[in-house]
Amino acid sequence: MPGDRIALGIIRKAHGVRGEASVEAWSDSPERFTDLRAVTLVSPDEEQTREATIDSVRIHAGRALVKFSGIESPEDVQKLQNWTIEIPEADARKLDADEYFLHDLVGLTLIDAEGRNRGKVVEVEETAGGLLLVIDGPKGRFDVPFAAEICTKVDLDAKTIDVRLPVGIEDL
Repeated sequence: MPGDRIALGIIRKAHGVRGEASVEAWSDSPERFTDLRAVTLVSPDEEQTREATIDSVRIHAGRALVKFSGIESPEDVQKLQNWTIEIPEADARKLDADEYFLHDLVGLTLIDAEGRNRGKVVEVEETAGGLLLVIDGPKGRFDVPFAAEICTKVDLDAKTIDVRLPVGIEDL
């Protein structure tokens, strides 16, 4: 994804017969889609993009049901399954002090209580159990849950995350 766009969610499947898309929001608020009109749809391999206009949004079972202009059938939506919905980073909402965009975490260095560098975040994965930080550390790659009891302080300016890592996590 180019650095000038951020992904807000992913099209999971068609909903109904009128071309609505069931969208998994990548934020704590699927209502965010109600504020949008012009978006960019990006293919899973990031090779294709498509400008789109949101006609309407309604919230159902924790997902945003999005109706795009010109997409009129479930078959049209299925062609866009797993495409992300992105906006220019400049249009992103302002975050509170304890909020972060997932892409902001990539590149941060984990520092433990003794001040040791434990590795750098190379990717953020969303799993059923929550967010995992993929770390490139001195012993190789390992995953760290992005949880308050482990990641105790995020400092975007210093590009660090203070951590209390569980014993042996780097060896898994």
